[in-house]
Amino acid sequence: MSADHKQITAALAAFHQTVGTIEKSARAQYGNFADLSTVLSAITPALSKHGLALVQTFDIQEGEDILVSRLYHTSGETIQSFCRLIRVEASGGRQNPLHLWGGSVTYQRRYAALALLGLAAGMDDDDGDSADNTQRARKVT
Repeated sequence: MSADHKQITAALAAFHQTVGTIEKSARAQYGNFADLSTVLSAITPALSKHGLALVQTFDIQEGEDILVSRLYHTSGETIQSFCRLIRVEASGGRQNPLHLWGGSVTYQRRYAALALLGLAAGMDDDDGDSADNTQRARKVT
């Protein structure tokens, strides 16, 4: 880590000591998870307390839609992350393309925010199965 990130690194370390538990309060076909609203509600007060702010925007790079996540510190230092947005295509039904896009963006914003902050939110890694329209096989005991 370069010297120009000294203050933001210290603030991020302090943030990790004060951020609360991110509860899995939303429900989906594969189980409970922490939705974007829950994640942001849990992290925003702790970020603010340490002079940090998370901002997520969109960009286009080389024809690809990009999710840009930036962590700002009051010192002016930033840490940023760029992630190609995955496009979800409608599969035969009358699915609203904006709803599909919005769901994809929300999902990716949640994971990008957690990755940038070094958090797991108690979420199980399902290898992206939740983005798949097919039902997961159930284990029979």
